[in-house]
Amino acid sequence: MMKPEDFDFVSRLIKSKSGLVLSQDKTYLLESRLMPIARKRGLKDLTELIGAMRGGDRVLVEEVVDAMTTNESFFFRDTKPFDQFRHVVLPHMIKERASKRQLRIWCAAASSGQEPYSLAMILDEFKSQLAGWRVDIIGTDISREILTKARAGLYSQFEVQRGLPIQLLVKYFQKKEDQWQISQEIRSKVQYKEFNLLEDFKSLGQFDIVYCRNVLIYFDQPTKSDVLARAAGLMPDDGFLFLGGAETVLGISDKFKPLARQRGIYQLNRPGAPEVDVSALEKIQAGAAAAAAGAAAGGAATGGFTFAKPKHMQNAAGTAGTGATPARPGLSTGTTARPTTGTTGVAGTTARPGLAGTTGAAARPGATGTTARPGIAGTTGTTRPGTTGTTGTTRPGTTGTGTTGSTYSRPSTIGTGSAGSGTTGTTGSTYRRPLGTTGSTGTGSTPPVRPSTGTGSTPPARPSTGTGSTPPARPSTGTGSTGTGSTGTTRPSTTFDRSRFGKPEDKK
Repeated sequence: MMKPEDFDFVSRLIKSKSGLVLSQDKTYLLESRLMPIARKRGLKDLTELIGAMRGGDRVLVEEVVDAMTTNESFFFRDTKPFDQFRHVVLPHMIKERASKRQLRIWCAAASSGQEPYSLAMILDEFKSQLAGWRVDIIGTDISREILTKARAGLYSQFEVQRGLPIQLLVKYFQKKEDQWQISQEIRSKVQYKEFNLLEDFKSLGQFDIVYCRNVLIYFDQPTKSDVLARAAGLMPDDGFLFLGGAETVLGISDKFKPLARQRGIYQLNRPGAPEVDVSALEKIQAGAAAAAAGAAAGGAATGGFTFAKPKHMQNAAGTAGTGATPARPGLSTGTTARPTTGTTGVAGTTARPGLAGTTGAAARPGATGTTARPGIAGTTGTTRPGTTGTTGTTRPGTTGTGTTGSTYSRPSTIGTGSAGSGTTGTTGSTYRRPLGTTGSTGTGSTPPVRPSTGTGSTPPARPSTGTGSTPPARPSTGTGSTGTGSTGTTRPSTTFDRSRFGKPEDKK
């Protein structure tokens, strides 16, 4: 645990070197940043480390100050400052600097380089308008180590995914093992320099645009005011200053004033400061606001990179029921059902699209009454599709003279029919593949069996021997009954007359 006197010493030293203010509640932060340095140097604890700092080890002091600086940065951070640069500041400067054809930009506290490289990519989009211009981007930071990373322009997959549009990644970066490196063309547009904001700014020269974002928040009030005053001394009357979203000049400095209707961008508070046209940006912002409103209402966003809210956060597009919870877009009032005819449910309860209301369960399409397989009759019983009831078309063959008998499906029984007086029986119940039955007595009415031997006319069937009225069936042997009547039976069907087959004792 760091002693209070050691904390006071380190915090005063860091403030004098970098302007960074550490309050007493940041003790844990200081310990977590300094312990890795102590281990690297082979020191057993922070007491030994601080002792070495008290002894005047300048290199160690630089390491400590470097460790305490915050290097949080990413491409196109907060988006708005870069939209303002593209649509307001750059068009203004191209117009006002047309005679000089020179533009200088300073990124103070540039960290690992994402901010100046973001500006360089925007400038590359205007290269036809800036042809023949000298454009300088100067990136400064107090950390020597972080500037080495910035110059290399190497970034991890995580870093390029933070704020960098995919089309710019493809256009300006090359894959290098497990990292991404920004192109040499973009890197050549930025110069890096180690610089402390507590130092005199005059050595840097004059700048038309200054980005000093997310750094003043770490300074106390007097230091903020001093930095802003010295920055104003580097800028022409029509210069622009960009600050972070949590930073402002109000109540701190009278050297700058906010740009009308724009947050985070400031002009010099001088009589010579020109009026700046922000209409182009305002149109874009209005379009983005409309797209955001459309997304909030569940509609499609128009243009840009605006995304709709998740479905569970969207309001209903349909009519709301009494006391109803907002439903998903397009739902009817109350309980909704799958597309079918029925009574609308009680208003107020929101359901997923397609759930049944009071109508009851919806049947499968095409079913009548009790659901059955397609083509099956309701009262007759289950038959195989395509069977024939009464007399139909016979296959070409001999015309018989018997009375039409009943039919059944796929007979598999070989039986002997007996001759009789020719009364046509009534239609029996339907069954499949009767086994072991014999024909009943009758004149000419022959149930369809496999081809058999007998006398009479033979209906078309598979090859068989004999005469008589034989229905089409599979080849078999047996005697068909003869008689006079109408044309013989057709292809197998699903019904037959049980009475025409007789009783078992008839075989005796």
